[in-house]
Amino acid sequence: MRVLELRHVTKRYGNFLAVDDISFAVEKGEILSLLGPSGCGKTTTLRMIAGFEEAKEGAVMVSGVDMKGRRPYERNVGLLFQDYALFPHMTVVENVAYGLKRRNFEKSKIPARVAEMLSLVKLKGFEDRRPNQLSGGQQQRVALARALATNPEVVLLDEPLSALDAKLRQELQFELKAILASVSATTIVVTHDQEEAMSLGNSVVVMSAGKIVQQGSPTDIYADPKTRFVAEFIGRSNWFTGQLEKSTSGMAELKAKGGFRILVPMPASSLNDGAFDVCVRPERVRVDAAIESFGDTPVNAMRGTIRDIAHLGADLHLVVEIAGGQLITATEKYIGQKIEQSGQEVAVTFFPHDCIVVPSGS
Repeated sequence: MRVLELRHVTKRYGNFLAVDDISFAVEKGEILSLLGPSGCGKTTTLRMIAGFEEAKEGAVMVSGVDMKGRRPYERNVGLLFQDYALFPHMTVVENVAYGLKRRNFEKSKIPARVAEMLSLVKLKGFEDRRPNQLSGGQQQRVALARALATNPEVVLLDEPLSALDAKLRQELQFELKAILASVSATTIVVTHDQEEAMSLGNSVVVMSAGKIVQQGSPTDIYADPKTRFVAEFIGRSNWFTGQLEKSTSGMAELKAKGGFRILVPMPASSLNDGAFDVCVRPERVRVDAAIESFGDTPVNAMRGTIRDIAHLGADLHLVVEIAGGQLITATEKYIGQKIEQSGQEVAVTFFPHDCIVVPSGS
């Protein structure tokens, strides 16, 4: 069931086009991440859904009803603000009950509903505390309980974890997703953090300069970006730019800068005489201390020199300089193997199916 739908929505501030003809839909119980850099239009989009801004063109539909002209309190939408916006003079119970009272929820049922929400977010025993007596994570859960208490059709989360430290943010990503799933909340998460977007969202919409540049599942967005912008924004990347040399049986050989030859999967429909950008994720790059005999024209293989090594727990991060001064990053799982040394000559290799090909300059 389609709960939220944006149809060709556009928003202008004077001559500035903040949101440019965007459309997407969210199904019942789905969590959709709106992801993009600062100024891309994602927060403006959230504000139009909430009713704080009015779309210049297009429609915001909630359960098939056009929200045009409806004020925020006339929309059945729950909102968790970036700074949580808890009332400092109110207790936890009073903060969670606030929206219920504003919506004229039956007075005798408010205590039970508040208790249900506090149990959901694991804050039993904190009822009489005020916000300044809570940790950042506890404040976030109070704000979430308040947003969910009115049983909204759509829940909007504006950078919900950005105020927390890195360790707590990672822990709460999974807790937040579990809470939203337990109540089948239809949710929009606005964030510039790609890890947060990918871990919380069932689907992801990537925005840039007011436009949607790609939408799909987290796996599709990461493994099959359609442009260089998306590939670079979603995770780390190594890049090669090459011209088509030859093709056969769904594979193409590109000649990259530095003289490297790169074999990539490429359907015939995508072949042209132009340049291509090839992305290889660091976790797909293999660094081997034993330099093999590549021959005169090695494919997907190059010699290099290790310039930096970072041993980060279970991961090894290597930076290798190849011909032409280009730096290649590689991430390997550390399982007790001998760690190469800075300055060591190594071989860098990757498989054709690990290459992501996009139009040059996209």
